[in-house]
Amino acid sequence: MMNKKDQKRHMAYEALVLLGMLALLTFICRLWPILLLIILGIFAAVIRLLFLSSRKIEVIAPFPLLPEPVKEATEKDVQVLAYSVILRRVTELVLSEYPEARWVWEAPNAEKLIRENQEVFILLNRAGGYRRAKVVIRNLQVVGIDYNPQTEEEATLEPENNVPDSDEEPEVQNYELLAFEWADAHIFELNARCNEAIGENLSELILLAEELPVRESWADICRELIRAGLEDVQCVPEGIKINLTQSNAERK
Repeated sequence: MMNKKDQKRHMAYEALVLLGMLALLTFICRLWPILLLIILGIFAAVIRLLFLSSRKIEVIAPFPLLPEPVKEATEKDVQVLAYSVILRRVTELVLSEYPEARWVWEAPNAEKLIRENQEVFILLNRAGGYRRAKVVIRNLQVVGIDYNPQTEEEATLEPENNVPDSDEEPEVQNYELLAFEWADAHIFELNARCNEAIGENLSELILLAEELPVRESWADICRELIRAGLEDVQCVPEGIKINLTQSNAERK
């Protein structure tokens, strides 16, 4: 069956044939005015036939691309993701208690210790006097932060003898590791603070006791800061003083 367009094309073709016969007849009879009108009709019929004969170009929509296969997560990917979540969770817990606090891992291989289900600790600054805290992790999830782990450990230990032996000398605690870790964690911040103080024409920068570890470690911290590049560092009653006079002279 012919569709509507085919019917119009057939009618235009028949009209063209009919006009051709009339043109031939009027030419024989020398009817020039009518022949001119028929020729115009022939042109119109030809144009109409050409228009109906043109085929519309159909645009074929491309097939949708298949989605890329989902890459299966490896054990390493899961560990990296879990460690990033632990870092974010520890930061959230610390800032919820002390909004101005800063923290670093006590051990440089904290990620390895977490994977091995070992205890991990953080060193704190501006945390209300707390310097060290234990991060409680279970099944790679941070359960909480214990800000006083040493007190609990000491409470579980029972002294063997209530009477101290006068012959034994008290054990001197070594703060070199704590001083090294503190200086390593804060050296960039201290350099920036020193540059700001020099820009304000200050002659010294004092680190107050509130932002330092225990007083017994101050001397070791001074040595570590000098080793890190600060030339004149010394302990004072209120904390640690960094002398900026030499830095100001070099800058001038």
